[in-house]
Amino acid sequence: MHAQLMTGMNAMGLLKPRKWMTHRDEILSRCGIPCRLALQFGHIPFVSQMAGFKVEDTRAYQKGQAFVDDLKEKYETSDHPMVHKVEEYKERVFSGSEASQAMHEIRTRDPGFDMNVFLRSIKLDAPVVTQAFLKHDMGQLSDHCGPEIMQRLEGLCSALKQQELYEDPTILFVGDVEVVEVRMMDGDPFVICQFHCQQLKCVRDKFGNVVEGSPDTIHRVYYFWGLQQEKEGTVTADGELLPPRWAIKDMLWQSMLALV
Repeated sequence: MHAQLMTGMNAMGLLKPRKWMTHRDEILSRCGIPCRLALQFGHIPFVSQMAGFKVEDTRAYQKGQAFVDDLKEKYETSDHPMVHKVEEYKERVFSGSEASQAMHEIRTRDPGFDMNVFLRSIKLDAPVVTQAFLKHDMGQLSDHCGPEIMQRLEGLCSALKQQELYEDPTILFVGDVEVVEVRMMDGDPFVICQFHCQQLKCVRDKFGNVVEGSPDTIHRVYYFWGLQQEKEGTVTADGELLPPRWAIKDMLWQSMLALV
């Protein structure tokens, strides 16, 4: 970029001219003849004014400007759907996209935030949270989930307990975590992530009998987590300030057909 800028400056003659060129321009100027700068760059408004030539006074320029003004008026008063879409896009761009606003707020609360590190931490938490759900371990779930999703999970686990059904908590594989969306929700940054697990599909009753699936049935389960960043960090017993916690506010999953 710097090299391009210097090239442009040289073309405009901003470098020191040779002595003979300076004398030639002075002689031409006294005779009323435009200097080499005006001859080469007379189409540039600033240069043309210096040479005593105004583009704005030409009929071609005035007709062109009238045409542009007419188009502008028609655009501003148009009710065409495409015009509305363009204006909506301009508003989003100039006001800042929702994702960029969310990322700005994330880094304001946690200046050291790194998205790659964040996704790796989600991948580490994925089997822990999934196994806690399959084991109906509400204490473990509360360390990762917010109060809204905890109410739903408690209801699901309670229903399974009443039926005395127990799912196999074995997680065989966790795929890479991907970001689906970043936005603001209720004044806090909200990140939606997706990943998949390969896990055993085997449900037993209180006697250990298999009532669904089998010990060898492997399913691929797709998970969507909605995580919300808390407003403030926490201070440990040692006085260390930790960045704001990310809590799972919503969770969806979809089990696919058996792989084996």
